[in-house]
Amino acid sequence: MSKKQYIEGLIGKCQRSKCECTCCDDGLVEEWVDEYFAFHERIKDHLTSIGIQIDFCDDRVKFIHCSDGKACKFLKYSLNKDVDARPIDCKIYPFVVDWETIDFDNKIVKLYYWDEDCPLIKKKLISPEFKNEVENIIKRYFAVLFYGAQFKVKFSKKVFKYHDIARGMADRFLKR
Repeated sequence: MSKKQYIEGLIGKCQRSKCECTCCDDGLVEEWVDEYFAFHERIKDHLTSIGIQIDFCDDRVKFIHCSDGKACKFLKYSLNKDVDARPIDCKIYPFVVDWETIDFDNKIVKLYYWDEDCPLIKKKLISPEFKNEVENIIKRYFAVLFYGAQFKVKFSKKVFKYHDIARGMADRFLKR
């Protein structure tokens, strides 16, 4: 019997693969280069062997073909079921980090809704407990990545403004 996969940021009332909404926009999954080297470099060959493309873009890494919108390859092919190896944005869905506007001087990370499609956003079913868990995930990971820095998390009630632009760019990249 296989061991159940540990999943961070598991939102209550989520229907997962039974939902009509596809949570993962393949090609928009990204994380800091520092986070990549801290958590994924040692399994880079494994990630590429299961079809995940890794694209380095300045200070961030984009993952392409890491999901079909329902089944996450980071979880499905995990080498260690005690660790959730997904990038931060995946762990905090339906929120997303606005990577462009992180305020390093005042240590503030802004989170937006990833998109408008999630039924939990539409029905306003995101619990304060889940938001607290998301905040803890962000604070913990940013402290690890940025030498103990204590970041504040600000939640916006808006959809990520660059989502449509980024989706179009990802679609063009995936068609290459």
